[in-house]
Amino acid sequence: MGMSQAQVHTVSVDGWSRILVRTTRLWSLSSPTRCPCGPSPCSPFTLCIPLLDQKNSATIHEESRQPCKGLINANRFDDFGLKDTAKCFSECARSGNESCNLGNLQRYWLNYEIHLAEESLTETVNMGFLTALVKNISTSISEDLHFSLTPSQVPKQVTEDEHQHPDRVRLPRSLFESLQGSRPMVRLAITILDVGSGNVFKGPQLSLEDGSSVLNNHVVGLSLGHINVTGLAEPLEITFSHQHQPPNMTLSCVFWDVTKGSLSSSPGSSGDWSSKGCSTEFGVNRTICRCDHLTFFALLLRPVLDQVTVKALTRISQAGCGTSMIFLAFTIVLYAVLRFSRQRFKFEDAPKIHVALSVSLFLLNLAFFINVGHGLKGSDAACWARGAVFHYFLLCAFTWMGLEAFHLYLLVIKVFNTYVGHYFLKLSLVGWGLPALIVIGTGSANSYGPYAIRDKKNTTTLELCWFCEKTATSALYVTVHGYFLITFLFSAVVLGLVALKIFTLSSATAGKEKGQHWKGVLTLLGLSSLVGVTWGLAILTPLGLSTTYVFALFTSLQETSSPDSQRHARMEVLKEKVEEEEEAERAERGEKMMRPMEVRKEETIMTQEMLRDLERKLSEIEVSIPEKPSTFTKDAIDISKLPLSYQSNTPKEEHLLQVADNFSRQYSHLCPDRVPLFLHPVNECDVPKFVSTTIRPTLMPYPELYNWDTCAQFVSDFLSVVPLPDPLKPPSYLYSSTTVLKYQKGNCFDFSTLLCSMLIGARYDAYCVYGYGSQDLCHMDLTREVCPLTVKPKEMVKEEEKAPPKKYAVKPPRDLTSRFEQEQEIKRQEAIKAEEERRLKQEEERLVEQESAKTDPLHGLRVHSWVLVLSGKREVPESFFIDPFTGRSYSTQDDHFLGIESLWNHKNYWVNMQDCWNCCKDLVFDLGDSVRWEYLLLGTDKPLLSLTEEEDDGTNDDDDVENLGKEDEDKSFDMPCSWVEQIEISPEAFETRCPNGKKVIQYKRAKLEKWAPYLNNNGLVCRLTTYEDLECTKTLEIKEWFQNREDMLELKHINKVTGLNIDYFKPGHPQALRVHSYTSMQPEMDRVMEFYETARVDGLIKREETPRTMTEYYQGRPDLLSYRHVNFGPRIKKLALNSAESNPRPVVKITEQFFRNPAKPADEDVAERVFLILDERIQLRYHCRKDRITASKRGAHGAHQEASLPARGHDEAEERGEVVQASGLGVRAGGAGDPEASGGRGGGACADHLHLRHQAQREEQGVSGGHGARDARGTPVAGGGPAGLPGPVSGTAPTGREADALAGRAPQG
Repeated sequence: MGMSQAQVHTVSVDGWSRILVRTTRLWSLSSPTRCPCGPSPCSPFTLCIPLLDQKNSATIHEESRQPCKGLINANRFDDFGLKDTAKCFSECARSGNESCNLGNLQRYWLNYEIHLAEESLTETVNMGFLTALVKNISTSISEDLHFSLTPSQVPKQVTEDEHQHPDRVRLPRSLFESLQGSRPMVRLAITILDVGSGNVFKGPQLSLEDGSSVLNNHVVGLSLGHINVTGLAEPLEITFSHQHQPPNMTLSCVFWDVTKGSLSSSPGSSGDWSSKGCSTEFGVNRTICRCDHLTFFALLLRPVLDQVTVKALTRISQAGCGTSMIFLAFTIVLYAVLRFSRQRFKFEDAPKIHVALSVSLFLLNLAFFINVGHGLKGSDAACWARGAVFHYFLLCAFTWMGLEAFHLYLLVIKVFNTYVGHYFLKLSLVGWGLPALIVIGTGSANSYGPYAIRDKKNTTTLELCWFCEKTATSALYVTVHGYFLITFLFSAVVLGLVALKIFTLSSATAGKEKGQHWKGVLTLLGLSSLVGVTWGLAILTPLGLSTTYVFALFTSLQETSSPDSQRHARMEVLKEKVEEEEEAERAERGEKMMRPMEVRKEETIMTQEMLRDLERKLSEIEVSIPEKPSTFTKDAIDISKLPLSYQSNTPKEEHLLQVADNFSRQYSHLCPDRVPLFLHPVNECDVPKFVSTTIRPTLMPYPELYNWDTCAQFVSDFLSVVPLPDPLKPPSYLYSSTTVLKYQKGNCFDFSTLLCSMLIGARYDAYCVYGYGSQDLCHMDLTREVCPLTVKPKEMVKEEEKAPPKKYAVKPPRDLTSRFEQEQEIKRQEAIKAEEERRLKQEEERLVEQESAKTDPLHGLRVHSWVLVLSGKREVPESFFIDPFTGRSYSTQDDHFLGIESLWNHKNYWVNMQDCWNCCKDLVFDLGDSVRWEYLLLGTDKPLLSLTEEEDDGTNDDDDVENLGKEDEDKSFDMPCSWVEQIEISPEAFETRCPNGKKVIQYKRAKLEKWAPYLNNNGLVCRLTTYEDLECTKTLEIKEWFQNREDMLELKHINKVTGLNIDYFKPGHPQALRVHSYTSMQPEMDRVMEFYETARVDGLIKREETPRTMTEYYQGRPDLLSYRHVNFGPRIKKLALNSAESNPRPVVKITEQFFRNPAKPADEDVAERVFLILDERIQLRYHCRKDRITASKRGAHGAHQEASLPARGHDEAEERGEVVQASGLGVRAGGAGDPEASGGRGGGACADHLHLRHQAQREEQGVSGGHGARDARGTPVAGGGPAGLPGPVSGTAPTGREADALAGRAPQG
């Protein structure tokens, strides 16, 4: 059978003709005819996709299977074909591979994009290297389409609200509207392809740029099949997320343009990346690409320099090169003069090499000035010549630097047998000839031409003649970068060997000459500039712009160093070589008998000289490790006035010292691995004293020192810390507590002894401990600890009792807020709280890592002393430690305490026999257990061992008890009395507390300052400053404590963030003030005052003031007043006396509220009274009866009674005297002389105050009408004038409760 007809479709995608042959019928299986493949008349290239039978397909397998050639899987888009072709991403490396055809591979993936949109039946593809989505899109959509482009997930359509994904694409609806006339539906294919780090989809230009790459190796493809989409009016948007890029790198949006590669002539190339029709919008962690067509897109990462940086580097280079040319010219001229004046310059090779390097550098700088100055001016031949000359002199400079290193090797390393005939001539042939050969070879390949440096916006910032930017990049890397790398490595190796020689000689002659190391360092600096090591900074330029600036500065200022550096190095090495040669010659001449004697003599002489020099140097060294603190030594103590017990020992004390020595020897013999015990250090008179006798139990006469916490805090504040002379050993001295108190200084053992003496005197079971502590504990470093004053106590939430609901109470209005919004708000608040907790946790973890990184090399070896308080006495429930430096208590399980050697009190001494591998956490403090604690003396008061029942039964043997008693009597020894005088603290010293009256403690994010009482004039005794950061630079708040103030101020809290100040007062303030909150002390500012209500006559408990209002709260008043709110108006402008007192704020409104008076009916008991000053009205509201819904109201100016009174006739109301008189403001609320009819209460003080103020205002305003009638107490009872409260303007004067209500006082009678 013959071949059926085939349909050929020509599709133009992205500006290139792609021919796809689709076969509509299968070839006959029996036909051996192959599919004719050839170019189509309408296109330069045709892809033929025949379906072969099994016999024809076998011909492909006969050849070697090479899928990266792109032929075997050309039109095979199943899973196997995709995976087989994807292997080429890694196999086709950047360096190239003969088995890879990049053009075919790239065409394969371009065809696969069309295959997905036209023929694929699957909607999604999810592979490790490829994810794709195929979706039918209506051309009549009403909004833009959004798709997510997460590389690890299949693309999916998202709504407009959900399109804020890190990677996404937006397709405008105008794209599909333009296709409505041709078809109602189109198929859209979106692919995300991971192209790896190979050459596929890299392009010719990208492969030539050093450091350029496709961001994350991800390529995004968008296609509508055969439909050509170009020139969109509204571009599509693709958003790529990424990390923050270095400042010298730029990102650019590109698409794969196949028109840049000839598909027929160059099968190894099928396009390149192009930015035509695409724009780039940069963000912090994202980049938005906008393009007007559909194809493959990517984000390229390229190294660039912006225009400002290029100009700055150019100016630095020009200035440095100009300066270098001046000195280089001076060097050349100086050599020319010396060559004719001195003979040795004619024959020495070293100056000639220096001058040759100077000439090459001078010509290189000159060529640089010419090249940068002219740019691309002139013809192409002139540009070619400038580039070649610049390249030649650059290579000459590199070559002469390498020859300088070679000459240095001969001078310093080899030294002998270094003669070479015509040495400088041969060096000149290499120095000038080798670069010429390289330039000739490079120029023959037409590699020189225009070169441009572009910035991030792809605009040219600098143009010069150099290597051609597009065709000769490889030549640049080989002839410049590679050549320099070889010379630099050789120079660096030689310089390293020279440095080794120089410093070896300097160490050998360190005792004979001074400054050898400095001379060696200066010599190396000169030699490094000579051999061009400064050019090695080019390797560090990718680290950032700073290294680029340093590189430009040092290389442009490079000059030849003085020959003195080479001469100095050569003379030192030559001297060593001569000595070695002489020794070798003596050995060869047979001086076997004399040489050993000479060698011994020389060795003896050298050893003595070295010893003398060493002794002299050691004598000059000052070692600052005093045995005792310089600020608290024995010389500073006046021992002339000390009692006799300080200067000698009694026979009993001598006996005790002998017992202690015997115990120490036995302990050292039985426990040789343990450190010596701290038993009998010397005191301030150099007399050894047993440590237990240094404790003098004393009960202080101050009540504050009776409890352990205040006692420990006093010791911590009163003494200054003196560190131990040796942190690994206990001190050799232990001063008395009286001396320590006198000088207010001491180490940890002095602190513990004093504190233990005071605690035992206060009836605590306290002991001094000798052990090991952490570095923070030994150095009193609290920067990692939280200040105890910053820890807030847990607040107890009191449950409020809900009042029983009233029967006729009005139901509250329905809550119309959305539950969904409330839940969302709760979730948002929880998310904010969780984020804050996470941030704090991360900060704490970071701090812990930083602290753990600072390991203490002496961890577990630092000696420290503290106090142990055992449970039992003084109702101490649990044993605990006290650090005497800080006065803080710690659990016996705390990690700061690493081990215990021994402990003692005023009666005995105990040695710890337990293992401290787990610090002190597993220690049992049962001092009666002789297995765990070995005691020194018998017959002393010590805790009894807790025995088991079996052991208790065994102790009932009378004989054993009697024998044990006799044994103890024989071995018992009474502890001598303490040799320390009675501890006394004078009242002045007790009040002073801190040394010099002040002490500062630094905590974690806090600083605590303490002062002695009466030291500061304002009574300040303590200040706590908390900070936001660990460096303590940003202040959050300040708390200040005061004592002995007349205004009884106790605490001031200043919030630096909000500016709020809160003052707390103790009882006794003249105004009974308790708390005062304010932001400014200026008058008429916001403030809140709280009072001690029991200390005030008026029952005022709180007052809140603003510039326009004043609110007061009362409690316990006889008139049951509970609340008063005053509104002020603006002041009246006056020409003079405009102060707050002379021009008070006018009162506009006064509102008073009262508690319920059970002695009166509810509808006659006033609940609220409102004075409207400007309207001259009074409004009264009564309490509501239980069987009523609303309360009664009354008021002036036609006062009425609303909705609370039961409906009754006018006559009945008239009989009760409740007829309202509407004449003026007079309110007839009861009969004449009926004081009980008034609903008014108290407030007389307010009425009098307001009366005086309004009277003054009316007199100033000229209001007529007199002062109104007043009763016997002077309270106004009628309107018509400036009374204390606004009264009626006209009409009869109110009487009885009406007058009382209008006057604002309690009813008479």
